[in-house]
Amino acid sequence: MTIQHPALSERCGLWVGAGLAPLTAAISHARNARMFHPDGVVVRASTEPCASEPELRRVAERLAGPTLARFSSALWRGHEWPDVLGAALRFGWDGETGTQDLLLATIRFPWTMLLAPLATNYRSFLWNHYHAVSPFEVPGVGPAKFRLRSPRLDNGTDSTRSQHLQNAMRAGRAVFRLELRRLDVSPLRRRWQPLAEVTLLAPVDVDQSALRFSPFNDTAGLRPTGFVHAMRLAAYEASQRARPASEGA
Repeated sequence: MTIQHPALSERCGLWVGAGLAPLTAAISHARNARMFHPDGVVVRASTEPCASEPELRRVAERLAGPTLARFSSALWRGHEWPDVLGAALRFGWDGETGTQDLLLATIRFPWTMLLAPLATNYRSFLWNHYHAVSPFEVPGVGPAKFRLRSPRLDNGTDSTRSQHLQNAMRAGRAVFRLELRRLDVSPLRRRWQPLAEVTLLAPVDVDQSALRFSPFNDTAGLRPTGFVHAMRLAAYEASQRARPASEGA
């Protein structure tokens, strides 16, 4: 994985990522798992375009079809304690691979990361909105950010997050909306626009340790850009090398 002709912010991200790579590898080796989001719930889903603007509709059509989704807690394994939650999507999923990965979390901006656990409803995967905190270059659209808007379903029971998610899927209520916000317009004109609906269908039995989600899996055309994405590049590779061969990213 490489970044072609990196901008200054991306070059800085590559340098920082290279500096953090030994720490990432050490933590992953000690945990014998991913440094962040070590455990998750994996489900199959379906993505359908819902955009009204022609250029957004074309983007959504490249993502449409079978989708793999993984919801997880960033820090804790086997406990539902205050934490950041993550959502990883693999569009064009054929049972093994896909055409585009999108990694999102309950962190709106990089500088809100430390406070994000306090703002996250950690008892429900279906209450929080998930953000891709770094931008993408989108064909026909330009630079943009993505958000996965939740159905705002709270878990007011003693059920675990996983059980709550499965109950909502059985009831046909686990439907998210993928939204896009253009960054090439003035801040006052930026707004979230509907792109596609992602309907979660049922749990899927996959080897989670073999899953390797990466924003650089971008053959559907959503190209990761910016400091945070560049920083991930070396850190992800170091983490993967430090874990058992079957472990994924």
